[in-house]
Amino acid sequence: MTDKEKALRYVDEHFDEMVAELTRACACASFAGNPAGLDAMRTALQDDLKSSGLTPTLHPVEDGNALISAGLSGDSPRTLLFYNHYDVVEPGKTEHWTNKAPFKADIRGGKIYARGVSDDKGGLYFRLHAVRAMMNANGHLPVSVKFLVEGDEETASPSMTRFAQANTEKFKELTKADVCLWENGRVDAAGRPWLRCGVRGAVAFDLRVTTAKSDVHGRMGAAAPSASWRLIWALAALKEIGTEKIAIDGFYDDVLPASEADLQVLHDFPYDEAHTKKSLGLKSFVRGATGEELKRQIYLEPSLSVCGLEAGEVHNGVRGIVPHTAYARLGFYLVANQDPADIEAKLRAHLRQQGFDDVEVTRCGGASRPVRTRPDHPFRARAVIAAKNVYAQPMVVELTQLGAGPAAVFRDAWPDLPIFGIGPANTSGNHHAPDENLGLEDYKNSIKYLIELCYSYVRD
Repeated sequence: MTDKEKALRYVDEHFDEMVAELTRACACASFAGNPAGLDAMRTALQDDLKSSGLTPTLHPVEDGNALISAGLSGDSPRTLLFYNHYDVVEPGKTEHWTNKAPFKADIRGGKIYARGVSDDKGGLYFRLHAVRAMMNANGHLPVSVKFLVEGDEETASPSMTRFAQANTEKFKELTKADVCLWENGRVDAAGRPWLRCGVRGAVAFDLRVTTAKSDVHGRMGAAAPSASWRLIWALAALKEIGTEKIAIDGFYDDVLPASEADLQVLHDFPYDEAHTKKSLGLKSFVRGATGEELKRQIYLEPSLSVCGLEAGEVHNGVRGIVPHTAYARLGFYLVANQDPADIEAKLRAHLRQQGFDDVEVTRCGGASRPVRTRPDHPFRARAVIAAKNVYAQPMVVELTQLGAGPAAVFRDAWPDLPIFGIGPANTSGNHHAPDENLGLEDYKNSIKYLIELCYSYVRD
């Protein structure tokens, strides 16, 4: 029996233990604003890394959440870097969860339900369990591995960003690798594993208008300036009516053109637009897009959403008033090579040029720059071959994950670092929502898939 076969057999023989360990990690309520839960998760993760043969190191960050790193040398000169995060989003209202207990893992119907089980503790622990299987089965690894796990990805990674900026050489040492495997991936409803070739960026802003000291009676609507109308007009100046193209001057200037390889990935990508329309109750997509054009809009175009609007306190009942304040939150999702700081400058300049100097603009939270890895990178072929040995369906290549993340922090350290996403999440995993879940079969397959990937380096 080969070393790989021994490691794969170990997974089958010890899978129940692995699931139990993952459920214990999910019991740690490690969300922002809950220091006890974050501390508990850091302790649990360090213990579990030790149980897998690694020696974890805690990297404290002043006024932030510590990073945890660990590594093991393998037989191959190549190194795989695993990036993950141990924080989760808040559970929301417990009554919306089927078991009414978001941090008590509930196993039913072949899935684990718990806050963070998919985003991102399952994405973290399948890597830890793959390393444990290889170490316990054989006593050594076929390839060198590194873990870097942060504690506030869900709040835009301020701790890791500050750590990387203040400890440039140390961060480079922690992240030096041939390939970075990003936090997670997914397996779709057809059982096809996905390989993601990039990470989107994001930035958000609060817009506020104040026109008077207080609200006035609606009978003054012909004379008193309205904050709500003022904000509506400012928002309308940000998008072209009909096309919904973002009207900010120079907004698209830095968008990276699609390569032939990018376009081929989009052509091959099995986007089920009929299912999406039905599930969302849509009659059509923006600009009536369909087929190849729809996929281009989703994956190659940046987006701007008005995430919230508030004026007049309508929740307080019928009020015939002219509001003196109005508020909106804008959310931009960016594509390579856009920069949040540049987008902020262009947003402010555009509002000034359109005569909206009175609109107050405030950056909301952190921001992240997008990165893209070329989909014809040699790692893709390796990943596709490894997937064939585990999954019944062929691998799907996705041009980028649609959510944002701090991948640019790694690219600042290593500009040529290829970043790919793989993992056990499913397309109905309910990230950030009630009944977040992870399939048991998907979890086991992801462990075996990573083992296959690691052993593909033995004769490299």
